[in-house]
Amino acid sequence: MADPYAATRELLADRPEIADALESLLDADATGPWTFEDVDIDSGTFGELVSRGVVERTDDGDAYRLADREAVRAALDGEPYDGSGGATDDGGRTGELGAAIRERVEGVADGLHRDLGVALAGALTLLFVFRTFTVTRVFREDRVLLPGNDPYHYLTWVDRLAAADVGRLDFAGIAEVLGGRASGEPLTYTLGWWATGLVGVDGEGTAAVVAWLPVVAALVVGIGVYLIATWTTNDERIGVASVVALALLPGHALYSGIGFFDHHAVDYVWLTLSIVGVTWLARDHETRTPDTRVGHLTSPATWAVVGLLGVVFAAMVHTWNGSPILLVGLAVYATLRASSDLRAGWNPLVAAAPVVGALGVGFALAYALHTRAGWQEPLAVYALALVAVGVVCVAGAAAVLGRFDAHPGIHLGLSAASVVPLWLGFRRVRPDEAARLTERALDSLLGREGIAETRALFASDFGVFLGPIDHFGWFLFVALPVLGWAGWQCVVRHEPRWLVVVGYASALIGFALVQIRFAGEATGVVAVCAGVGLVYLLSVIDVAERPEPFGPRPDRVHVTLRPPGLTGRQVGYALGVVGLVASLSLVMVPAVMDTVAATDDEAGAIEWIDADAAEREGPDFVLSEWGRNRMFNYAVRGDGDGYGYAFSNYEPFVSDADPDAHADGFAGTVGYVAIHEIDGSTPGTSVYDQLFEAHGSATDAANGSGRFQLGFVADGGEVKVFRPVEGAAVTGEAEPGETVTVTTDVETAGETFTYERRTTADADGTFDVRVAYPGEYTAASGDVSDGDARDDGDGTVTVTPDAVEEGEAVAVDV
Repeated sequence: MADPYAATRELLADRPEIADALESLLDADATGPWTFEDVDIDSGTFGELVSRGVVERTDDGDAYRLADREAVRAALDGEPYDGSGGATDDGGRTGELGAAIRERVEGVADGLHRDLGVALAGALTLLFVFRTFTVTRVFREDRVLLPGNDPYHYLTWVDRLAAADVGRLDFAGIAEVLGGRASGEPLTYTLGWWATGLVGVDGEGTAAVVAWLPVVAALVVGIGVYLIATWTTNDERIGVASVVALALLPGHALYSGIGFFDHHAVDYVWLTLSIVGVTWLARDHETRTPDTRVGHLTSPATWAVVGLLGVVFAAMVHTWNGSPILLVGLAVYATLRASSDLRAGWNPLVAAAPVVGALGVGFALAYALHTRAGWQEPLAVYALALVAVGVVCVAGAAAVLGRFDAHPGIHLGLSAASVVPLWLGFRRVRPDEAARLTERALDSLLGREGIAETRALFASDFGVFLGPIDHFGWFLFVALPVLGWAGWQCVVRHEPRWLVVVGYASALIGFALVQIRFAGEATGVVAVCAGVGLVYLLSVIDVAERPEPFGPRPDRVHVTLRPPGLTGRQVGYALGVVGLVASLSLVMVPAVMDTVAATDDEAGAIEWIDADAAEREGPDFVLSEWGRNRMFNYAVRGDGDGYGYAFSNYEPFVSDADPDAHADGFAGTVGYVAIHEIDGSTPGTSVYDQLFEAHGSATDAANGSGRFQLGFVADGGEVKVFRPVEGAAVTGEAEPGETVTVTTDVETAGETFTYERRTTADADGTFDVRVAYPGEYTAASGDVSDGDARDDGDGTVTVTPDAVEEGEAVAVDV
């Protein structure tokens, strides 16, 4: 509950001028409830009093009253108050102690109050809803189908850890189970395994547990975004608006929607928490008086944050071997901060020391896991030390230049130039890691051609300005002007807190400009800038007070759900503005999540393959398009580790003209081929047309297939599954060079069709043609293209299922 006495004392300490307004409220309150029009007080101050619980509505909601008259009176008079209606009877000592404790609790809560709690809970609920749109597509009646392809790789290794005899904290044992995967993303697999152990689930239940981890991660990121925005701007409205913006960013929803368990969602957590920690350090330093600024280094809270931030950095390293990319924003911030401190006359080393300490703690923890347990490749671990050395260099250079009153531009130039000697030094000390870092950087930023997520953010193929909408909706266009505004403010004044956002945003958006797959990492800071933009737009239409996110900003701007004087028309305007900005996201968020979710046709194909494989002996590997291959094979075989075979073989197969030429290569490996419908035209000679469209039957364009048997057709026709078979050999004699046609009516997988194969008798007058379906075949010879095929013998032969499976020969007279 709000404490009117502590809230009033805090307000009077921050804004002594409101004493007159409080006196007028006491006068009005003496005669009973009153309305806003009855008192002489501005709407902003009144709204703050309501949000802090000093003023409350009456039960009927038509008037107001003071929550505790005696508390307000005591606070105005500077007297202690114990909450019982009067002063304490022990000289005020107990009341002063209680007030001090209450103020400390409020300080820890950082201004949490009822309206903020409701607003923040509402924003987080919105975030939850927008990350669970596809819950019914993930949690199906009989199984859990994760969206996308990569989540099955991580789920496979969670299962292997769950099946292994290894302790939860036996990091070396975990590395042994993971094998080569221990040098990639070991903590991601381990977190999934820990989560299943936490809820007491093993075996088949692991998918249901890890499916919720991205949603939990999204909520943690949402809280982090609120803290970054509020600590940076000192405006709760912007904090809540930032969480709303995050909820509506399609790029974040894509990788943190329900079921999308891979390293991305976890990366976003560590990245956001690292920004939270660095923002707290910048805020604590900035808000101290000049005389106490150095106390930032002696405060226990500072070093507690340093320790926690170090843990975050270590976790970040072991979650993804591409984690050095997530440290670039910190390096940019540290450089800009040192230059800004130099210009403002602050000691750059004071701000740099905690950051270096956190990087040092992170490096020590990450290095210990790397050397003692075999986790992660060296370059990701050494990146922490490399950035720490860089921060020391730029801060030290700024401190030295400050003694000579040098221009900050000189520092920026030297900092940029220092990258070369730092890199050369790293190459000399750790040549292998330097080479690997170069390789990974080039591969991350320029590699993976042909994959959709590697296009540029503003790609010309998408009309330049339409490129970002599938990841940001309209919010990027709201955020970018704010980012530019914030950057300019950092140029003309000293804004340490904003430098954190500007540093990270410039780096992460910069990476997205090269490849859009990095756009997800930028969503947190984009949401903060978009939150500022949303509140500013609301102020333009006089629905909210104009935000003042720069400058001293000593007074916290509180959220007020029912500000006095707010009309229904203004509420409509507010909803209209927010709805306009969010309009694309309301479509794009469900769309991008729907794109990666398993379809009903895929689910049906999986159920059929799984049931069929359980009844048969032989290979059960499912060949499919590579973007779905892990899903099929995890569901059928319990192994979704890789998709390399499908990546190398599926496209060449469906694009070729001779399906049967591939059958022998599939023998012993491929048990099923799941072919997805292709939008657009395809050559009639392609395997796709021969199998998906003609079910292996001969057409005018191609001779069909005798080695692939249709097994399943999805209800929606999107997926068809074929089984490679040996095919029965129908043999006989005909005139040399004459065309022989064999046909049968097939009823399978809910489809009824005429299956036809053609061949030509050789010079000896014999023919041999493979057929993939059992049944009674009619054989005929002649020129089929002219429709004059003839049957000169009995013309029929029965092909049994065993003959098809075993490749037996059956003779027919033509």
